Amino acid sequence: MVLYNFYTHTLQNRLATALFIFIMNLILLPLILLWTILGISLFPFAFLFMKFIRGWSTQYLTRKCIWIYGRVWQFLTGFFVIFDPPQFNLASFPESGIIVVNHRSFFDTYCMNMLPVSDVCFAVRDWPFKIPIYNWFMNLCGYMNIEKFSWEKSVTTSRATLENKGFVLFFPEGHRSTTRKMTHFYSGAFKLAVQTNTPVIPVCLTGTQDLLPKAKFYLTPARIKMKVLDPVFPDQFQGEMKHQRLKKRVKQQMDAHLTQMEGL
Repeated sequence: MVLYNFYTHTLQNRLATALFIFIMNLILLPLILLWTILGISLFPFAFLFMKFIRGWSTQYLTRKCIWIYGRVWQFLTGFFVIFDPPQFNLASFPESGIIVVNHRSFFDTYCMNMLPVSDVCFAVRDWPFKIPIYNWFMNLCGYMNIEKFSWEKSVTTSRATLENKGFVLFFPEGHRSTTRKMTHFYSGAFKLAVQTNTPVIPVCLTGTQDLLPKAKFYLTPARIKMKVLDPVFPDQFQGEMKHQRLKKRVKQQMDAHLTQMEGL
């Protein structure tokens, strides 16, 4: 917090700001890379312990390891980034559900360790599955490739996670927004909620657009906030197109809370 406040309140000129950002990346990028290499090296030992001693499934234990990786990543970046305590009502958090999150940065996925649950199946586009090593872990986690999976396979995969008290996570915008306004929501998450009669859990995330905006290749100090809204149940809506009304309700709620969180 001290370094973030120094960056936002003390630095007065572009040269000093650029130097601070350079030092931040000089420190953080190697730390993140080293932690990633260490995490990959430790994973086989964690896998064997959790698989054969704890008896966890491959998907569950890999998702747990990803969640732990994100927690350590958050600690490392915490020297330059403020992570406000996430706001959520644990009493209203369902046993399983479909999580929808607004999308502004590549690092949005890394911030999902702020959620109170770790058994999360991500539904993402095709391009992350093409990243070497990254794709191996994604397949072990059983993540869904929404550009390659048929609708039937997506439903089957989601049901398996939901029946085991897990969660399915979508970025319904599909692409990262380049502004502070949410873009069009795709309907997949909401159709799935209706078909499986599963609550939708809206999650509002701000600050990641400052940490690493779309089309940028360096980090800058940021203050990241997360707010988990109360679940919205599909049976509140009627009619053949009730997934559209569900989608509209969720987007309206998220838009209102994001505006409030950013003080706009």
